[in-house]
Amino acid sequence: MSMLELLDTLCPSLGPPGREDDIRETVRGLVEPLAQRVETDRLGNLRAWWGPEKRPLVMLDAHIDEVAVIVQHIDEQGFIRVAPLGGLDRRLLPGSKLTLQPRPGESIPAVCGLLPPHVGGGKDQEKSLPWEKIFVDAGMSSAQEAAQAGIEIGTCGVLDLGNGPLGQGFYHARNLDNRAGCAVLVWLLTKLAAEKRELDFGLVMNFSVAEEVGLRGAATAAFDLAPDLALAVEATVGETPGVETARTPTRLGQGPAVTVADGRIVVPRAVVDSLEAAATEAGIAYQRKRPPFGGTNAGAIHMSRGGVLTGVVSVPTRYIHSPASVLKLSDLQGMAELVWAWLGRAGELL
Repeated sequence: MSMLELLDTLCPSLGPPGREDDIRETVRGLVEPLAQRVETDRLGNLRAWWGPEKRPLVMLDAHIDEVAVIVQHIDEQGFIRVAPLGGLDRRLLPGSKLTLQPRPGESIPAVCGLLPPHVGGGKDQEKSLPWEKIFVDAGMSSAQEAAQAGIEIGTCGVLDLGNGPLGQGFYHARNLDNRAGCAVLVWLLTKLAAEKRELDFGLVMNFSVAEEVGLRGAATAAFDLAPDLALAVEATVGETPGVETARTPTRLGQGPAVTVADGRIVVPRAVVDSLEAAATEAGIAYQRKRPPFGGTNAGAIHMSRGGVLTGVVSVPTRYIHSPASVLKLSDLQGMAELVWAWLGRAGELL
């Protein structure tokens, strides 16, 4: 599959933190024909192995969850109040379309209501509503109707504007953080299987849960797997009009970004050098992500047990954590090829 096809396959599936059933099954369908072993741990992380009996062990991680909302209250008229799951900006909600997920495999369309200017107080209308004043309308006339449809306290949902190609070589989706990383891991596994490549170490691709609510899946997976070397494969903040260069972590069109430090990790120099050398030798354009913005599962992985040598590589993405995030497909392909090249020299770090 091309990167475009992989994103088209991965992005529609729902994956609120702790409720990743739908996206986990989508990933499972892609990797089971390719991997030498596939398993799910107790927390819900999906692991796809290449050389499962070999050691030392390299762990590639990409999280499958996405920022979401969770139902907090349903009033007698059927209007729904929600709270955030992960770093979701409440300014995005009014006027947006949502998809609610009562149970795995189920979905209910909804919208987030907005007070019309005719009755909203004109220029004095609030510009940014607090969470307690935001309401979701799923077309239910009562709390009983909502309950009959399966909507209850604890039901999760996502802001959803669809996904697909955009303009000349770009792609938009609500959850490029981190379906982009998942696409790269599937692409790598496809290439390993097609070439029947033998590695000098074991490789486990961990599709982790609950990153958006505290790196939880990666923390438990790293402790259980005890890797010797790890790489978080992620999406990160790209440029946005109005943001000064010094506060712009990455720019679209300049290739994947290598992290030197962020809010959760200072990447060991040896890992940074290894990633950049792999890119240079393979002729892959890359950039350094400006510190200290953001954080990834590397923050949990590198502190597991006695410590894990861990790096981060990311695809620049505009409007991250919004239903309209955008990346450039050439950057994503470059990230996949960079990780592939890096696997060829990862043994130097083991």
